[in-house]
Amino acid sequence: MSGRRLLVQVHLWLGLVLGLLWALQGLTGALLVFHRELDRPAGAVAAGPMAPIDRILAGAESAAGAPVTMLSVADARGDLLHASYRAADGTRRVLRIEAATGRIVADRAGDGGWRWIYLLHEELRLEDTGLGIVGTSGLFLASAALTGLWLGWPRRGSWRAAFRPALWRTARQRLYGWHRMAGLLVTAALVLLPLSGAAMAFGSTLRPFLARHAGFELPPRPAPGLPAQMIAPAAATALARARFPDASFVRLTMPSAKAPVYVVRLRQPGETRAWSGTSSVTVAANGRIVHVLDALRAPLANRLYDAAFPIHNGEIAGLPGRVLVLLAGLALPALYVTGLLAWARKRRARRLNLPASAAPSVPGTAPPSPA
Repeated sequence: MSGRRLLVQVHLWLGLVLGLLWALQGLTGALLVFHRELDRPAGAVAAGPMAPIDRILAGAESAAGAPVTMLSVADARGDLLHASYRAADGTRRVLRIEAATGRIVADRAGDGGWRWIYLLHEELRLEDTGLGIVGTSGLFLASAALTGLWLGWPRRGSWRAAFRPALWRTARQRLYGWHRMAGLLVTAALVLLPLSGAAMAFGSTLRPFLARHAGFELPPRPAPGLPAQMIAPAAATALARARFPDASFVRLTMPSAKAPVYVVRLRQPGETRAWSGTSSVTVAANGRIVHVLDALRAPLANRLYDAAFPIHNGEIAGLPGRVLVLLAGLALPALYVTGLLAWARKRRARRLNLPASAAPSVPGTAPPSPA
C-alpha cells in the first residue's frame, strides 16, 4: 500500500469511527462560545462596585438555607455573581446575585441549562471516563486534520479551483469539494482546539508530570480539618487583593473540612484569560497565606498550560478568535456529513461497478485513492 493510500485509509476510518463524536463536540463547543452573553438576565443589572462580600454571602446562605461553597463572577462584566451550594437533597444549585446590591436574581439547578451542555462537551457527562474519551478523541481529531490537510492540499496553480464550487459538477465532486474547502479553511483551528482541549482533559495527569519534569508549580495540599476559629471571607479576600492590588475579583472558594483554605482567584491586567484569570492566593482558614500564584510571573510551564483554556475558546485572540472557534465548531458536523455521504456514494458506485470516469475528482487535485 502506498503512503498516500495509507493516509487516505487513516483519515477515512478516523472520520467514520469518531466523526459523530467530533460533530457533537463541535456543535456543543460552538454553542458555548458565546453562552455567557446569551445567558445574561433579561432585566437590567445594577451597576457599581461590588457590595461587601460578607454581606453578599450572608444573604446568599440565608436564601439558600445552606452554606455557599463558591462565589464567582458570572462573566466578564463582573456585575453578576454565582453562589454555588448543595441543596438539602444533595443536588448542586447556583444563586445568581447582583454584585452591586447583593439582590438574588435567580436560583437555578447547578447542572442544568448551559452547565448541562458544558459538561456534555467537556466529559460527555461521564465524569472521569468521559474526560479520557474526549481527550483521546481530541488527539485523533488533530491527527485527522493534519492528514486531511496533506491529502487535500491543492496542486500548484489550482488554489482558485479548490475554492470555486461552480467547477464541481457531479454530486461526488460537490461533496468532496465542500469537505476539502471547509477542511482547508479550519485546519489550524482543528489542530489547536483539540490539542488544547486534550491538555485540559488530561490535566490531572499532565500537571503532576509537568511539575516533575518542567517546573510546573502545583497548589499546596493542606492537611484536612477546620480550625476552631476562622477568619471571615472578606478578610481572606482583602489579603489576596493586597497581594494583587490591580487585579479584579474572579472567584472565592470557601474552606471545607477536606480543604481548610480560602482560595481567592483574581485576574491581573495582561493575563491570557480574558476575564477568568488564573492568579490566586491561598489563605488558611486561620488567616495565614500559604500560597501565591502570580500568573504573569509563574513558571513557563504554568503559563503555557494556563493558555490552553483561552486558546480552546478563542478568547486569547479577542472577538475574532471566538468567531473562528464558533466557525470551526460548526465545520465539524459539516465535515462529518460531507465525508460520510461522499464515502457512501463511492461505496455504492463500487457495488454497481461504475467506471472510475463516472466520479471524476475535483479539479486541481489528484483522484482520491479508493477506500
